[in-house]
Amino acid sequence: MFPTRAYARDAEAIVALRDDLARWQVASGLVQWQPGEVTPDQVREQIADQQWWLLRDDGAISATVRVLEADPRIWDDLVAPEDADALYVHGLMVRRTHRGRGLGTVMLDWVAERVRDAGRTILRLDCAAANPSLRAYYAGLGFTERGVREFDPPWRPLVRLEKSVG
Repeated sequence: MFPTRAYARDAEAIVALRDDLARWQVASGLVQWQPGEVTPDQVREQIADQQWWLLRDDGAISATVRVLEADPRIWDDLVAPEDADALYVHGLMVRRTHRGRGLGTVMLDWVAERVRDAGRTILRLDCAAANPSLRAYYAGLGFTERGVREFDPPWRPLVRLEKSVG
């Protein structure tokens, strides 16, 4: 099972999945995403930059990941702009009906392989600092916390995590 590139026509489905997960998070009292934060147009631009990758199950999206070459908005106080030792993950999502199948790990393992293929050594990501379950999930996968980054509203504080994969 390998992710495939997203296409512009997938933008609405990616946003719908994110909003569905955001509604579940809000209802569960988790602080991470809010419905409506991301638009299909934003996702289409990111798809055009070849950032989105998908797993499909019978044609429907079962998991997604967005991979970036750099992430200065989140990491610029810890990583120099010219530093090219990592790839960055955003938008890791698994459809709630596919929970427990290990798809998040599949996606992260796939990105780790891309890190190695690119001659890099580190996989970095972030999540809401107020989301202890997600922080524990990433720690269980071998990620180490590198500190909290504060932002002006409406952004919430983010914890940054990384894992050596070289």
